[in-house]
Amino acid sequence: MANKKKGGLINRILMGSEKSEGYARASLPSNRWELFWDIFKGRFWKLVIINLLVLLFCLPVIVLFFMRSMFIAGNGTIYPFAQGFGVGYQAPASMAGLAENIVFNANLMVYLLFPIAALIAAVGISGGAYVIRNMVWTEGIFVANDFWRGVKQNFKQLAAVALLFSLVFYVANASLSMCDQYLAVSTEKRWLFYVSKVLTYIFIAMFSIMTLHMITMSVTYELKLKNLIKNSFLFSIGLLPQNLFFIFLGVLPFLLITFGSFFMTIGIILVLLIAFALFLLIWTDFCQWAYDRFINDKVPGAQKNRGIYEKVKESNSEALKKYREQVALTSRSSLNSKPIKPITDDELQIAELPQSFNRDDILKLNESKRILIEDHERYVEEHINDPEFKEAELSPEAKKKEEETRKKIEAAKKELKKRLKDDN
Repeated sequence: MANKKKGGLINRILMGSEKSEGYARASLPSNRWELFWDIFKGRFWKLVIINLLVLLFCLPVIVLFFMRSMFIAGNGTIYPFAQGFGVGYQAPASMAGLAENIVFNANLMVYLLFPIAALIAAVGISGGAYVIRNMVWTEGIFVANDFWRGVKQNFKQLAAVALLFSLVFYVANASLSMCDQYLAVSTEKRWLFYVSKVLTYIFIAMFSIMTLHMITMSVTYELKLKNLIKNSFLFSIGLLPQNLFFIFLGVLPFLLITFGSFFMTIGIILVLLIAFALFLLIWTDFCQWAYDRFINDKVPGAQKNRGIYEKVKESNSEALKKYREQVALTSRSSLNSKPIKPITDDELQIAELPQSFNRDDILKLNESKRILIEDHERYVEEHINDPEFKEAELSPEAKKKEEETRKKIEAAKKELKKRLKDDN
């Protein structure tokens, strides 16, 4: 028994609970909120590793913003904003617009490096977003292997997205700095520049939401850049309240840094530990819900509700109807020669063996199996004469559904071949 327990422990370490025999199907999440919590508590340390990998590649962006703040602060100590005149400083003719000019020059010079930093960050985001997507789909993962597979598959497209965002970011910041400088030195038509600032802020905010959608779409579908921009725009506008809500949830750890010293310390710890991975998890989970609702029905081979499990009860006639329709699709197969009872985990469950078990636990397990088998046999006797379990010619609608199922299987086979090819 010691060897058996040792083997089970090694299996859990290598494969994870999602691939072990003791993983009860009843414990699977039945909605996106449950899925998020299931991943967070069950794969926390994998999220930490993903966060460290993404953070490593995002360091150039962080350093760039730090350089900008240091440049502005350094110029603030050189120029006579608060010093007493006559002590080594010559009084300037006018101080109006001087501070705004420093910020403008800082933005122009420092943000020229932003495209390079964004390209480096795209490496980490392409790998991290891919691993998180697989987590949300409840696929078994090996973080390092899947991270580099995600980089290999998605970097080119995300590099284009990163360059596009860096260009928009640069132009928007230059425009805002110019407006601030003009408002500081001029008194004519000020309203025009206030309107320009508001529109620029709205534009950069909307494009940031679009960029987040482009990242998630890139690791989920094979789309050209123009289609990415079009679809991300539609999702940004059509789901604006939901977008803002989930972005707010995702950036909470980062917002803590802007508060006092105590909250800043907590925020820094969260950023170093899990903040980037947590944001990707929240955003990907939300996006998969949106894609299930608006896209996957229209994409050949796409699977809906990946990662979540709908429990079927005997009292749920609609669910049973759907189940029987699925059985009818395979009416010419030998697999449906007799009825198979739908899974009803709320009613019957196989007892799980604890990590340290005794004879009573084994007897309990065998008894639960016996009850499950007897329940299935009763179901077979009651439904053996149901029409859907008899050989029959498929209706046109059933043929269409069968063809769609065949296409999905072929698409899955192609994806498997592609992954095996990438691994080699």
